[in-house]
Amino acid sequence: MMRKFLATLAMTGAMVAASADDKKPADEKKAVEAKKVEDKGEKVAPPKKKRTEPTLKAGDKAPAFKADKWLQGAEVNEFASGKIYVVEFWATWCGPCIVMMPHMSEMQAEFKDKGVTFIGYTHKDKNGNTEEKVSAFVTKRGPALGYTFAYSDGNDTYENWMAAAGQNGIPCCFVVDKTGNIAYIGHPMFLDVVLPKVVDGSWKAEDSAKEVDAVEKEVDEVFKAIGGRGDAADGLAALAAFEKKYPGLSKIPYFVSPKLNLMIKAKKYDDVAILARNLITRGTKAQDDMLLGQVAAVLRSPDAKDQKALVGLSVKAAEAALKLGGDKDVRSLLGAAQSYFAAGEKAKAKEYGQKAVDAADERLKPQVERMVKAFDDEKKDEKKDQK
Repeated sequence: MMRKFLATLAMTGAMVAASADDKKPADEKKAVEAKKVEDKGEKVAPPKKKRTEPTLKAGDKAPAFKADKWLQGAEVNEFASGKIYVVEFWATWCGPCIVMMPHMSEMQAEFKDKGVTFIGYTHKDKNGNTEEKVSAFVTKRGPALGYTFAYSDGNDTYENWMAAAGQNGIPCCFVVDKTGNIAYIGHPMFLDVVLPKVVDGSWKAEDSAKEVDAVEKEVDEVFKAIGGRGDAADGLAALAAFEKKYPGLSKIPYFVSPKLNLMIKAKKYDDVAILARNLITRGTKAQDDMLLGQVAAVLRSPDAKDQKALVGLSVKAAEAALKLGGDKDVRSLLGAAQSYFAAGEKAKAKEYGQKAVDAADERLKPQVERMVKAFDDEKKDEKKDQK
């Protein structure tokens, strides 16, 4: 439940999901296609997966860490005694990885003076994660994120860490404690639970899986409450209780869209506007175009279409995302087009929609064209209704 929910929330546009799907490894592509067939009522055999017993677990000595290039921050040749390291594996094509980065940036700033170093590590792969793309990403986003980035052409480090730990999905992070041992292996969204205890020495690596599993079950329950079609007030109450119990986890980006959605459904429009403005400020400062895209998308949703102030904030968020993404970023261009269309500025919507079509590669162009064409179709429907 949770992982499916995270994957959905991480994507802020339909074409992003399509793009990520094309870049998935072969086995994962088969799994996606199998799911599509199953959704149609047909039975298919699940893809075969090789399972090997992990040789690297929480509590073990951290393997040697090597990188070909250190793109930002000081080179880490060894894990110094008395220091703590968070090694996160990511890739430029991984939307959920990039979604989590601004929050990890906040944590790096929070724990920097306590001897914690965050390292974003990635390597060349078959999905287009090249040194050129990684360098361009770090050049653009790295200064605002403010933590260390490293890259390798080979996959030795990946094999010695990810494969050895039986991890086959990213983002995935490893926390190395003050003694050089691995304290935690898993999704970075749980770092708010793990890292403070590693810092103060109260975290027990041998109990890490059990402790995080317990928290994950609570996260599952919250996602069910806020992601379903239940009562908005009940969903907000469940989220408020969770935020009170886990104030750190309340900051993770996966709660942004559902919280705004629930507040709109509960008609808390003034509160929505206040939260949206804060999120736009936060996203602009952190250069987080995905957060801004999420805000823009929720505020132009059907439930908010009659709220002029909220739709206006949607345009503001979309423009801020476009400023960060650039005039060749399809997702940001299409988001701006959709927000302007919701605001009734059809000429602007058409302008940005055409720019999105022009910027899309051949693989995505048909999908973007269909989305832009929907603007014209809706115009025709409006004229019919007026008649």
